[in-house]
Amino acid sequence: MNTTRRIAATALATAALVAPAALSATAVAAPDKPTKPGKPAKTVKAQTKQLLKDIAGKDKRLARLSTSNAVESLADDTEAAVVANITDARTALTDLGATVEAADSTVDTRAARKELRSFRVENFRIVVNVVRKVDGLEEAAAADPEAVTHLAAAEDAALLITATSTKADIRAAREHLAAAQAELEGETETS
Repeated sequence: MNTTRRIAATALATAALVAPAALSATAVAAPDKPTKPGKPAKTVKAQTKQLLKDIAGKDKRLARLSTSNAVESLADDTEAAVVANITDARTALTDLGATVEAADSTVDTRAARKELRSFRVENFRIVVNVVRKVDGLEEAAAADPEAVTHLAAAEDAALLITATSTKADIRAAREHLAAAQAELEGETETS
């Protein structure tokens, strides 16, 4: 009788050890079932929605800036150049929005987010400020050829600034403006 009990216990223990292995083999064979695509799609959709909202916000700021009094008070040729740069930036935002809408993975939305972060509307406000200062100094600098040269360089550098320009580009425009101001201040001190 003891032998029978031992054989039964051994068989039961063996079955207990084999059963999890059989279940795991079944679990490994289960990938034939389709995975739930809903979860990643929801994440991409949420990211897409937020990105589109951010793009629309930047576009709205650009639209307001292009019709602002600060831009409209610039000289006609300068105003046209600034508005053209703003229009180009708005077109780039529209293209980015189309890219975001077509995004079907988190990698795509991350790349779009990175591109949107490097897109700075503030750059155009800086351009307007530099150009306004240049316009204000042109009359005083008319007699000083070096100051006129710096003012022209400052205006040219400012009009080359875009929404994705670096701080070095902005610094170059400001340095030319500062050099022109220094030249004019030096001239008034010697007079």
